[in-house]
Amino acid sequence: MFKNLAIILLACTPLPTWGGDFEFSVGAGFQYSGIIGTQFAFKEYDKKYFISLGLPGASAGMQSTFSSNENHSVGFSVGKLAGVFSADTEYGFLTYNYHFSGFQNNGWVLGTGIGYYNKNEHKVFFGNGETTERENGVALTLDIGYKF
Repeated sequence: MFKNLAIILLACTPLPTWGGDFEFSVGAGFQYSGIIGTQFAFKEYDKKYFISLGLPGASAGMQSTFSSNENHSVGFSVGKLAGVFSADTEYGFLTYNYHFSGFQNNGWVLGTGIGYYNKNEHKVFFGNGETTERENGVALTLDIGYKF
């Protein structure tokens, strides 16, 4: 009962009372969920929480500035790339981003990260979607995007 009431009250709370800003960006790399993607973020002071939808996946994560210089931020990104014909890849990365115009401002972002991935290959047409091969490992990522 109280859980449902809390959800209803949060849903009815006006967004300006949350004390943050919303941000939209486009880019490429794992932080943007693939080859090209969009990132929707909620920013509050020195932190940013985001979800990304891209070609061909989805991810979520967080970024935070770590010094008085707002050009640098660190964080994480976790997500899944959906293989259309052969493999699905789940991943998690620790990330570093450089914001050319600052963390709070619009502009270009260049990022990198190191993380772990789990790739499951499967046969779509004749294998009933069963997994045929698994691959795990460490990977590096390079991300580039533009914040609006």
